[in-house]
Amino acid sequence: MSAALLRRGLELLAASEAPRAAPSQAKPSGAPVKRTRKARARATQAQKLRNSAKGKVPKSALAEYQKRECRDHLRVNLRFMTSVRSTVAESVTQQILHQNQGRKACDRPVEKTKKKKAEGTVFTEEDFQKFQREYFGS
Repeated sequence: MSAALLRRGLELLAASEAPRAAPSQAKPSGAPVKRTRKARARATQAQKLRNSAKGKVPKSALAEYQKRECRDHLRVNLRFMTSVRSTVAESVTQQILHQNQGRKACDRPVEKTKKKKAEGTVFTEEDFQKFQREYFGS
């Protein structure tokens, strides 16, 4: 934690403890108030912080820590996963899987290709002999 952040947190804690003082000790607002050196230093430092923050309220160090604290979401996630049971049609899941496939060959499933039938010729042996007689004249 930086020193400035720690200092701001301490100032906020000091400010929150100040109003807890007994109300009978408070002086009337019309009387002039004498401040000690420390009180004046705190007031000027608070004024400097207020000026440098440009109207923003400094955050407490404790709130910053709690915000960045690592939380365990396992129980909430397990409860959600076990409570939600939706059945989706197989065609829909296949369509989603097909859309999410990449373009690389390793991402594509192996498709079974049908074996081609042995291609036979359209011409018969008689047709070849007829062509040979006409062309060669024998």
